[in-house]
Amino acid sequence: MTFLTTSYRLVAPLTNRQLQSVSQLSTLYGIRGVAIEGDKLKIEYDASRIHEAEVLAAVRRVGINVHAEKPIPPGAFDHTGEFKDFAWPITGLSTVNQQAK
Repeated sequence: MTFLTTSYRLVAPLTNRQLQSVSQLSTLYGIRGVAIEGDKLKIEYDASRIHEAEVLAAVRRVGINVHAEKPIPPGAFDHTGEFKDFAWPITGLSTVNQQAK
């Protein structure tokens, strides 16, 4: 398990309806916690279960307008612009990885 925290800047203060929808985020598989600190929305997630881009999409899907502090480039899964799947190693003792060499 790889636990990461991402932070988003809220475009406007949250309404009561949006505050209620924040609780929906914590039910998403891979999201461990949600916190609101001033004008920031902080989300702790398990990177082996969900990617940063999926977290941002879930936040926008529940109707919360945010800006990512570190923009995610198109076609990428995190702010570095690289695909990183922590759940599936591409090197190691797997027979499939050994045959690829």
